[in-house]
Amino acid sequence: MNNVIPLQNSPERVSLLPIAPGVDFATALSLRRMATSTGATPAYLLAPEVSALLFYMPDQRHHMLFATLWNTGMRIGEARMLTPESFDLDGVRPFVRILSEKVRARRGRPPKDEVRLVPLTDISYVRQMESWMITTRPRRREPLWAVTDETMRNWLKQAVRRAEADGVHFSIPVTPHTFRHSYIMHMLYHRQPRKVIQALVGHRDPRSMEVYTRVFALDMAATLAVPFTGDGRDAAEILRTLPPLK
Repeated sequence: MNNVIPLQNSPERVSLLPIAPGVDFATALSLRRMATSTGATPAYLLAPEVSALLFYMPDQRHHMLFATLWNTGMRIGEARMLTPESFDLDGVRPFVRILSEKVRARRGRPPKDEVRLVPLTDISYVRQMESWMITTRPRRREPLWAVTDETMRNWLKQAVRRAEADGVHFSIPVTPHTFRHSYIMHMLYHRQPRKVIQALVGHRDPRSMEVYTRVFALDMAATLAVPFTGDGRDAAEILRTLPPLK
């Protein structure tokens, strides 16, 4: 395959991959290694890694599924309920309606609090989705991905294997849910407010965002450059001039 991004093998090219304004790939990768070393922070992919992984999905149906997970942060079960009717791609601000997994087995109109709207801010993704729907012509209320969760996982495993066979390796295990974690981290890197992200991904408890924001606490601490080492001889000389404590 051509135009492959060697994510781990070429440091000089990796340093050129953008994550967000003012954030380079090498720094973000180093921060992820530190943040995930204890297992407390969810494993996530960085934007260039997702781009490369999608590159290894030549089947458009597979590609658009995982591009949708990446662009929305939705759960895999929520993606299974998407239909063409879920998408509004023609307006000035495209968006997708996501039904909570809780309403999957119910009939009739879902409660308002079980539906959330997620803006689709990447125009390239919107155009790809429009083109795919025009080509495949699914029925308005027909699920776009009427397959099992296991089938979706197998599609992803196939892409990872293609990447590895082509010399591209990912340093974390990749599952469909990884795209949800990756979306949240990508939004945080682009300085979106925590409450906004919480609403977009459907987290009811604000504390659920803390596992992600602690990554940036580590980043801030690592860049403060607070010194702790001093000259012991000079310190002793200064202390020697002080009167003894009574």
